[in-house]
Amino acid sequence: MNVAGSFYSMNSGEDIYVKSMGIIDSLLKDDKRFNDSYSEAEKSVVKRVIHATSDISYAETVFFTNGSAEKSIALIREKTVKKKPLKIVCDSEMTKAGVSRNVNKNIILDLNCYINSAELPKGSGMTKSAFSIKTAISEVLPDIIIIGNAPTALMASMEICHELYKSINYKPSLIIGMPVGFVGAAESKEILYGNNFFKSIGNFGNLGGSSSAASAMNALLRESL
Repeated sequence: MNVAGSFYSMNSGEDIYVKSMGIIDSLLKDDKRFNDSYSEAEKSVVKRVIHATSDISYAETVFFTNGSAEKSIALIREKTVKKKPLKIVCDSEMTKAGVSRNVNKNIILDLNCYINSAELPKGSGMTKSAFSIKTAISEVLPDIIIIGNAPTALMASMEICHELYKSINYKPSLIIGMPVGFVGAAESKEILYGNNFFKSIGNFGNLGGSSSAASAMNALLRESL
């Protein structure tokens, strides 16, 4: 019996997604924090992150500030109606690659990542990730900023957005901050959570990564249909 062949023939990508979500729903059925703390839109984001990572602990750690999920879904719908691109800046090519153009084909996605094109000045005192994200945000003025790798990029994003707000009254509609690592990741996300200037989606702790951050964006895109 060709088990692999049987599996592939019986399961489309959508079938697998639906079955996975059914399993996640069953695992979270009696999770009081998940069911009592999140709105329906927020639950969709959390479940999508769990689906992307196979880590149920995200149900305890994902945070939303200032109505970020609902307001971001409304923004995507507004952009769709007006046929205007949704401008997104990502901190890495992996994060950018994880944002799906197929989840919501009605929206025009303008995805940007400057990590390989921005040349770090000597003596800048910044990481390449921090310098690149500052450059990208200043040039693109994105609607949404997605950080899935570097804590320094998340800190630099908040810094440049405050500077741009003072000079040209710009600030992003959403920051998704889910950098991963043992150095600075948890701390940078705590700072994002506590910064009431932004609407944000993030998670507490060291876990995170490109797939987590991109999947949060994909959930918003799906919910905006």
